[in-house]
Amino acid sequence: MVTVKKVVYVGEILKTLERVPSGIQGLDEIIGGGFLPGRVYLITGPPGSGKTTIGVQFLVEGAKNGDKGTFISLVENPKIIVQDMLRYNFGLLGYLQSKTITFHDLGSRLLRTEYRLTWNELFNTILQIIDEEGAKRVVIDSFTSMEHLVKDPDNKRWALGRFIRALQELEITTLITSEMLQGDAYTDEHYLTDGVIVIHHFMRNYQMVRAIQVLKMHGVPHDSNMKRVRFTDDGVRVYQEAPF
Repeated sequence: MVTVKKVVYVGEILKTLERVPSGIQGLDEIIGGGFLPGRVYLITGPPGSGKTTIGVQFLVEGAKNGDKGTFISLVENPKIIVQDMLRYNFGLLGYLQSKTITFHDLGSRLLRTEYRLTWNELFNTILQIIDEEGAKRVVIDSFTSMEHLVKDPDNKRWALGRFIRALQELEITTLITSEMLQGDAYTDEHYLTDGVIVIHHFMRNYQMVRAIQVLKMHGVPHDSNMKRVRFTDDGVRVYQEAPF
C-alpha cells in the first residue's frame, strides 16, 4: 500500500484568514467579516425569499472589486433573471456590458427530453464554463429538483463531493441556491458545502416577516440566531435584530 502525504504550509493556512465580502449589507457582520475565499456555500429558502437576489448581489460586489463573476442558471431563463434584477440599484447592465459578470443558461440543455446528462457531465460542464470565464465568484441557481433532470440521480452525493472539492482547489468562491422544501429535510448540499444560510418567512399579524439564519459556517465565528431581512432598492439587507 502506498501512503500519500500532502504537506500543508503555513502560508496556505493563513489564506483562510482573508474574507470575501458578501455584498449583502448586514450579512458579513454575522459571519465573521465575510465568506472564506475558495469555499462553497449553500443559500436555501422558500420561493421568493431572495436567494437569486443574494446571488446577484454577491457577484456585483465582486465586480466592484475586480473579481469576475459568473451566474449559471440550471432552470430559469437568465434573460428573465436579469430583467427582474433591474429593479435594484445594482448597475447590473454595466457589468454585463463589460463582461465582468456573465450569465449562462444550462436550463435549455437540462430540460431537453431527448438526452439527460449524468451528474458528472453536469458538473464537468459547469467547471468548463468557470474555466473559460476565468471567474473567481460563481453562483449556481438552483439545485432544486435536479435529481429529476439527470440520468443517474442516485450518484449525486459522490459527484457533488467531487465537484465541491474541485471548486475549492480552484479557489472559486461559490454560492449554490436551493429551495427549502421542508425545514427538517436536509439534502446532500447541506452536508457537503462549507456553509449553509437559510432564509425564512413567516406570517405575523397578516404581514410577511422575513429572516435569515446561519445554520453552518465552517472556520468562521458566526451568529446562528435569526435576523430580520428586508428587500430594499439596493437588494436584500440583513438587520442586526430578531425578526419578532
